[in-house]
Amino acid sequence: MEVKFMENTLQCMQPLLGQVHKGEQTTEIRLPDAYPDIGKVIGCWGQVLIRGKEWRSGSVGASGGVMAWVLYAPEDGTTPRVVDAWIPIQCRWDLTDDREDGVIQLQPLLTELDARSLSARKMLVRASVETYAAAMTRQTVSLTVPPQLPEDVQLLKNSYPAELPMEAGEKQVQLDEAITVPGNLPPVHKIVAYSVKPAIAEQKVLGNRLVFRGQTDVEMTYLTEEGALHHWQAEFPFSQYTELDRDYSPNASAWVSPVLTAMEMEMSEGQLHLRGGMAAQYTIFDRAVIELVEDAYSPHRNVEIKKQQVEIPMLLDRMTMDIAVSSALSTDGEKVLWADAYPEYPVMATEEEPIVRLNGKFLVLAQNEEGQLYEESARYDGQEAFASESGNLHYLWLGNADQTEIFPNADGFSFNCRYPVTALTYSGIPMPMVTELDLGEMKEADADRPSIILRRVGEEGLWGLAKNCGSTVSAIQEANKLTGEAEEGQLLLIPVC
Repeated sequence: MEVKFMENTLQCMQPLLGQVHKGEQTTEIRLPDAYPDIGKVIGCWGQVLIRGKEWRSGSVGASGGVMAWVLYAPEDGTTPRVVDAWIPIQCRWDLTDDREDGVIQLQPLLTELDARSLSARKMLVRASVETYAAAMTRQTVSLTVPPQLPEDVQLLKNSYPAELPMEAGEKQVQLDEAITVPGNLPPVHKIVAYSVKPAIAEQKVLGNRLVFRGQTDVEMTYLTEEGALHHWQAEFPFSQYTELDRDYSPNASAWVSPVLTAMEMEMSEGQLHLRGGMAAQYTIFDRAVIELVEDAYSPHRNVEIKKQQVEIPMLLDRMTMDIAVSSALSTDGEKVLWADAYPEYPVMATEEEPIVRLNGKFLVLAQNEEGQLYEESARYDGQEAFASESGNLHYLWLGNADQTEIFPNADGFSFNCRYPVTALTYSGIPMPMVTELDLGEMKEADADRPSIILRRVGEEGLWGLAKNCGSTVSAIQEANKLTGEAEEGQLLLIPVC
């Protein structure tokens, strides 16, 4: 007798991709006619913007660019000048299947930026960008539910409390801030460079709304009227919400990752105004209990089983680790004005134990005894142990570093900072699921068969003992006064059915 299990569908999001695209682009800058000739390039700074995302059958893509600023010392010895450039970037990632639509979540990192003079009137600017892409698509998971079966048929049912990605999207947020430089700093004459780094501090799911708050870290380098260079930074809080597709339970949670899409700093009559935009990329998780029938048998008849593997994109863990990085630089500088950290994307590595490794460099602006400005760099690396199982899918998200600390030493300076790295770990291991049974005819009882036998518990546990000995789990538990599993090696009475 063939018995087909009933179908029960589960709607959720399926992670498809977690890869880094590495790209390098260059552009030439020609000086405006009013600017003096290039004597020496002092330094180069920049910010990555993501302008668009694209999902095609078999691939996803992104477009944007790097806003770059180059500070140079003129050949005529006058005060330093700054010129800017836009370096376009394009990224594409191949998918493992031909899904037509989904959600793309990105994190771009500017890992290298430098400039050099090609002539007295022209510069070449080079930017290296690593862009991490996570792709998710709506998925219907088919689960099976057993129908009413004869009493002699035993089923191995397992329940898995699961946290599932249920919805993903993004909220466009406008940034609009009036900025006042503190009175203890000299007035701004010319903006050299600025950066905008949004960070999420808290996210909550309230019914059909996602509420999140955080702050935007703004850093600015500027020249005074006398040509002196200064660095200033501040934080601006924000709070936003977005409507979701449906109501969620009180157990629902969210993960929000911001990416900058636009920025512009204007100066008018000594006042600064920052305008920009960011995409708050989010994933909503909710809890459910997944019940699967993984095996079946009967002590009184032959049972043939049909199974299939089912992949359920459960969130196994969400963990944030702090990775400390440090380096040292030998310099003849009288002082270091500031240092910026340029990280590469963190990678999962397996040595004696799984670790997350983070490499990058500190970019240092220093000033020598003659008052000349120059730029140096120092490589760094850091790592942190990470508990991981093979076969799972890990999404790594890099947070903003805390402020770089600078310490003088005997040969120069030491630098250190800490980066938060959040790992979202999804199950990538298929699970067995019974879909159909073929039940044979009932067997006649064997008069010579013993009613009770003795067996030691092995790795198979009570289910394996019951199945191999023609008993049931409940009968073994009752005969041995057990409320759960027995210890391995324990001697048990096995009632034979």
